[in-house]
Amino acid sequence: MFHRLIKLLLVFVFFIGNEKLNGQTFFGLQNSNYGGVNLIYTNPSAIAMMPQKRSANIGGFGFNVDNNYLSLETPFSLWQLVNNNVDDQYRNANGGIDWQSSWLKEQGSVSEIWANVGMEFRGPAYANKFGDRFAWGTATRTRSTASIRNVSPELITWAKNLMDSTSVPNILNFATNSMTLSANSFQEISGVFAFRAIDADALKLAFGATAKIILGMGSFNINNSGPQFKTYGIDSISLSGGTISASYTDNNVMQQMLKGVLLGSLPNFNNINGFGYGFDLGFSMEFGGSGSSLTKGRYRDHKLRIAGSVLDLGKISYNNKSTGFELSGTPTVTMPLNTPEFVLAAAQGSEAVFDHVIEYAKSKGAYKSIDVLTAVNLPATVQLQADYQIVRYINVAAHWKQALNLDDPFTVRTNSSLVVVPRFEHAWFEFSVPLSIYNNYRKFGMGGFMRLGPVFIGTDNFLNSLSATKFTGMNMYFGFSTLIP
Repeated sequence: MFHRLIKLLLVFVFFIGNEKLNGQTFFGLQNSNYGGVNLIYTNPSAIAMMPQKRSANIGGFGFNVDNNYLSLETPFSLWQLVNNNVDDQYRNANGGIDWQSSWLKEQGSVSEIWANVGMEFRGPAYANKFGDRFAWGTATRTRSTASIRNVSPELITWAKNLMDSTSVPNILNFATNSMTLSANSFQEISGVFAFRAIDADALKLAFGATAKIILGMGSFNINNSGPQFKTYGIDSISLSGGTISASYTDNNVMQQMLKGVLLGSLPNFNNINGFGYGFDLGFSMEFGGSGSSLTKGRYRDHKLRIAGSVLDLGKISYNNKSTGFELSGTPTVTMPLNTPEFVLAAAQGSEAVFDHVIEYAKSKGAYKSIDVLTAVNLPATVQLQADYQIVRYINVAAHWKQALNLDDPFTVRTNSSLVVVPRFEHAWFEFSVPLSIYNNYRKFGMGGFMRLGPVFIGTDNFLNSLSATKFTGMNMYFGFSTLIP
């Protein structure tokens, strides 16, 4: 069974393409007037509009897991699980949940299958205003993502046959030039400067910029160029026509994604494989109010706020830390999967399988090393925000995020989204329900965000699953951040 699992992993490594990654957005936190230094991750000019003089973020963590093919359908809700109110018939002898493989369901109507995982660690970070118009700040952050997209149903059919020893072997043709598998992990060390160009009673206008030093922890990128694939039952797989070119700092995809995150966002100079730079630019306008940016009666003193920004302009260069190769399907190359050599590699893990594939391709003349200078673009976006105070303590925000660099194969991408955030907002307590169209405007999500003093917790798209019994992913973030008079 184990070597069949490794075969399945090989399939996902063998057909790969352009990079489309999903990251965190923190919809509730990023649209709060009391987000403090956290707001620089959406708009650097925001620290000039802080209601207090200083803000510190001790730390925050967010993660996202999502897919459109497999769902976990349980006979109990998440709320029942959290409250330990699951019926005893679904528990094992030790009192834990007796998870059943039959609860894992396939979505048969999906034509292009995708899945992604994203993690983000924020902090420490600090922002400080000096005088009436100027503010500065510094921050650290780690972002890691792994993604697989545009997997064909034919590939899944073959993978299922691979796992089922009783299935009848068959010949299956499949090719998806846009299929992707990728992973990236990088850290940021940021410096922020913002100032108010206008500070009148009826109008305040601020500009801000962030400069970033990027520490590349790891990268995995492979591009397809018209290859055709054929499987012969579960015994072999062939490549014909086209080429597959790759560059990577490590052939362990999951390790790439986890580098740095498990250590938090403090720089880890022992694992740096690449260096780069990045910039953010933004503006903020506030209309109405008495002319003071400080808290008045525990609510923000403006009627309307409009803000815009361009984020993550920059790239990470891996120089000589990246390995490159090219697999050619001319002439056709066929690799058996049932040989003793392959079984031995499978028993040693995914890296050994990867190395076995490379050595086999070399022996057939289908492999050549290529000198590459991998330059991975940051996940550039344009973001627009608006916030309107309906009555004291009650606000509603709108937030549009559009990804850039859509045609560049070496880009750490984020998905576009549109969100509306109605909320109750007080200096010591806040609650909001973000309503979003996310994943490039293809999925609807209802989230939740709560802040009690300096502690916050939220989700972008999971609140509507609390009472549900069908799950295709999970999203959550939490942390400790404060405004200081």
